[in-house]
Order: sequence, then C-alpha cells, then structure tokens
Amino acid sequence: MKKFLNLLIISLLLVSCGSRQSQEVVILSVNDMHSHIENMPKLAYIADSLRNIYPQLLVVSAGDNRTGNAYNDKYPEHSNLPMITLMNEIGFEASALGNHEFDGNIDGIRYFVKNAKFPLICANTFFTGYPDLQLPDYVTITKTIGGKDVKIILLSFIETTNEGHPSAHIKNMQNVDFVDAKDKIRDYLYLRENCDVFILLSHLGMERELDFAAEYPQFDVIIGGHSHDLCTKKLDDGVLYTQSKYYLKDATVTKLKLINGKIVDKEAQVIDLNKVTKVNKKIQLEVDYYYSNPEFQKVVGHAATPFNDKNALGAFMADAQRYITKADIAMQNPGGVRFDNMHGGDITKADIYNLDPFNNSLVICEMTGGQVEEFLAVASTKDHNLTHVSGITYTIDYVESPDGTGYFKNAKAFVDGKPVDQNKIYKVTINSYMASSWAKGYCQTMNDSGVAANDGEFLYLEDNKNVDYQNVKRCECNIIHE
Repeated sequence: MKKFLNLLIISLLLVSCGSRQSQEVVILSVNDMHSHIENMPKLAYIADSLRNIYPQLLVVSAGDNRTGNAYNDKYPEHSNLPMITLMNEIGFEASALGNHEFDGNIDGIRYFVKNAKFPLICANTFFTGYPDLQLPDYVTITKTIGGKDVKIILLSFIETTNEGHPSAHIKNMQNVDFVDAKDKIRDYLYLRENCDVFILLSHLGMERELDFAAEYPQFDVIIGGHSHDLCTKKLDDGVLYTQSKYYLKDATVTKLKLINGKIVDKEAQVIDLNKVTKVNKKIQLEVDYYYSNPEFQKVVGHAATPFNDKNALGAFMADAQRYITKADIAMQNPGGVRFDNMHGGDITKADIYNLDPFNNSLVICEMTGGQVEEFLAVASTKDHNLTHVSGITYTIDYVESPDGTGYFKNAKAFVDGKPVDQNKIYKVTINSYMASSWAKGYCQTMNDSGVAANDGEFLYLEDNKNVDYQNVKRCECNIIHE
C-alpha cells in the first residue's frame, strides 16, 4: 500500500510539472532617441539577433523620437521621414508620445500617425481641435509564445510640467488639451485584469515614474523616458523600472518569465550601443543615404578650441543672439543647448542645427535690471541648470530642500563688473520658447524679431572667423541648504 501511495505521489508530481507551461516575453526598449539615426543600424542588428532567439520580440519606444539631428529633422522631403522609416523597418510595435514630437507641430504628429506602422499612444493628451487626430490611450499586443497567447497592454502618459503642457513650444500645441497623469492613471488600473502583462510606456521622467512604480503595483514594468536617465530597478512591490538614457546611446532588454500565464520572474539588462560593433547592413545603407545630403556638410565657421561643456555652447548661442539683434543682453535657456560638448575646428551647418534644433525665433524684450535678475532665476532649471547669458555675468543661489526639491533665487547680474541698474531699461533677446513659457510678467514689452536663432548663429560665425569659448564662465551658483 505504501509503495502504491509513493508511486501515486510521483505520478501526480510529474503531471503537475508537465502542466507548468513556461513562456518568456522579451522586450527591446529605447527612449529619447532624438533623431540619432546613426545608431539605428546597431539597434537593428540587436533586434535581428534577439528575434533569432525570441521570434515574438516586442520593440518599443518611450517617446521623443525626433529633434536633435538635422539629417532627420530637416530632411527635404519631410521632417522626421528618416526616423519613421527606420523605426518601421526595425519593427517597432508602439511608441509613447514625447514632448518633442510636438516640435514638428500638429502636422508633424499627423504625418507620424499616418506613416508609422505602429501606434503612437497617450492617455492624457486630447487633440480637441483636430477631430482627425486622436491617439489611442493604450494598445493591446498579443504574442503567441510556446503555442499559447500572451496578452500585453501598454498604457502611456506624457509629462505636463510646462504650466500644464508638455515641454514644447506652446504655438505647436494650440487646440490640444492635457490632463496631469496623476489625475488619469487610476482610470486605467482595471486593465490589469484584462491582460497577462501590464506595461506603462511612459514619457513622464524618472522621478514621477518611480513614484508611480511605488504607488501602483498593478504595473509589471514601467519603461520610462523624458529625463534621459539610465536605470534598471526592481522595486519592493515587484514593479520593474527601466530607462535607457538618450540619443540611442543605450537600449534595454527586459525579460519576463511566465508560468501558466503568471509572471514569476523579471530582469532587465542595458546594452551600450557604443560597444556594439556589428550593424544591419540594409539599415546602414539607408542611414548612409540620409547622411549623403551635402547641404548639411557646408562649413559655416571655425572654432579655435573645442566647446568642452554646455557653458561654452550656451555662451556661444547667447552671443550670436545678442549679435544679430544688437541687444544689451541675451539669455539662452539651458534645455535648449542640445550637446554636452562639441568639437573644435570646422563647424558645419549640421552642427548648428543639431546644437539648436528647435527653429525658434528671437524675441526682443525690454526689461528693467530688476526684471533681468528675476527672469534669470525663472529660466534656470534644476534639471538643466543655469541660464546662459551674453552681455552680463551673474551669481545666483540654489536652495536645496531635504526632500530633494529646490529652486533658484537671488540672482545678481553685472555689466562690465558693475551691478545692473535695477530701474534702467535694457534691450534683452530671448528665444520664442522662453518668451512663450516664462517671460510674461518679466518684460515691459515683447516683440518677435522674425529672425531665427539659427540665422543668428550662422551670421555670428560668418563675421567672427575663429571663435574660442574655452574656459568660459559667466555665472556662479551658490548652494544653500534649508
């Protein structure tokens, strides 16, 4: 009898083990590619290699696919055509809406939706004035793995940190409405019960995304973007968080193991694309074609030394803006400087477009010295640091709170080493993004010059044959702890 019971237990265990059906969902994700198509052949090679092992590979982007490379953003046939074409060929299956998708204005988003073979998704953006342009809140993708379907839902939100709008030029978002993600996210938690894998494909930034990961264990994975961070982290509640830096420097491979439809293990691994030596040859030929436009290789200036940091590049941009408008002062928002550094020697048209890709016009303001100092604090941001200037130097305090938040105050500006006159009216040049986002209340008058910032940079280089911005320093920040 004992022998019979032992055989029965063994048989039941074997049947039980045989019924445990294991599946593996594999995701290749990127974010904030910003038109850096030069690394798409490497990404394509990785996607090909993974599909050889995992035929049901899911490839997704967490937004900001455009803005940052003239060969895409100013492509003659249509802005963003190269990026969309390459994403189609690599086999992307979903993308979050990023704030820089609005840099191509509504027509640019319409072009994206029409030509992409994958959905652009966002649950907190409403194209109220455009009935023909409505993005899905989420997308459902079914993968057949091991002979059994796995249902994956990807939900998406965009940041609204620019006074209730995404961080893009307000003129490109007319008749579009936005709701803060925190006021919408609970409306979609029911989706957890309708799928095997629930993913937040987010363009909110790491700080907000980690808050959501801690607050909403309903998500299996949060794939983040916007803040340009590199992170893989599994929270105590089991939510796996990833973000893959920016400019296609990295990609992330996430693996989810399911047994009988339930996730039992999660892991994520970052791939440094700079260390990948192989490419998809077909994609490489296409990228080479896009880069063959000789217009962007025209030399427009020369730098005696490399631009070693954003301070040097921001000072150059501000000098050019002040030069073309003959202003007393110019200010450049730090987030508008898109390189960390730049080579010396010949400067090409592509270099300028890539450094300053936003096609902003220059706005002439009249400000008192006191308003100049107030605006310096407003235009400086924790994430992107201090406002770049021309015609003045300044000091400023950054107040750091115990909770990690902070703010700028007490800017003190100087002209030729002397404090600005608090009551004197100065002619100040800022770009149209700064004017539309922050300048109200800080100017006596504001008038759009109609001159593009890029034109100012080209003219400045034409008239100043050998610029040198090594070791430039025009501002100093004092850290104050509360």
